[in-house]
Amino acid sequence: MTEKGFCLNLYSHTHVKEGSMKSKHQMFSYSEILNITDNFKTVIGEGGFGKVYVGILQDHTQVAVKILSTSSNQGYKEFQSEAQLLMVVHHRNLVSLIGYCDEDEIKALIYEYMANGNVQQHLLIDANILKWNERLKIAVDAAHGLEYLHNGCKPAIMHRDLKPTNILLDENKHAKIADFGLSRAFGNDIDSHISTRPAGTLGYVDPA
Repeated sequence: MTEKGFCLNLYSHTHVKEGSMKSKHQMFSYSEILNITDNFKTVIGEGGFGKVYVGILQDHTQVAVKILSTSSNQGYKEFQSEAQLLMVVHHRNLVSLIGYCDEDEIKALIYEYMANGNVQQHLLIDANILKWNERLKIAVDAAHGLEYLHNGCKPAIMHRDLKPTNILLDENKHAKIADFGLSRAFGNDIDSHISTRPAGTLGYVDPA
């Protein structure tokens, strides 16, 4: 049975013109990003997209702010892809997008804050830090998120870069899938099996 969530028709809502990202989500200015992150004071992560900073909104909500680096392997296309996808998909096992900044050269995504970081961090610190029942719960949570993307969204969405660093944990160690920059919506069975270029991280990509 498909996990309950909310997913609008991606063909009618995510195919937005280049440079346009209008949505009901809050749009932040660069000056607001500086205030939220206290001038990019605290780095809590870094990936192919760029650095992630902890931030505090005016209502004291803690958030994570991901800034697109000018030297990033990912570019504006991936930035748009992730933002537009998270604007229309909503599920308890997918990280929630709060807002974004698309001001000149500054590209940023603002997410809910996940207090326990990612799964990879826990495994590197101490292989025994996660109990087996916690590991099972994390695996089930991630599976629910994937099942929703594959079967709960029309058209189906393939994440294409699922790995321990892209599975985040909240304060109760509930897992949510993150980093949708390489995700793709497939309109039919042919699309789902054929892609013009490989995507993902070496070691986690489907060997087929």
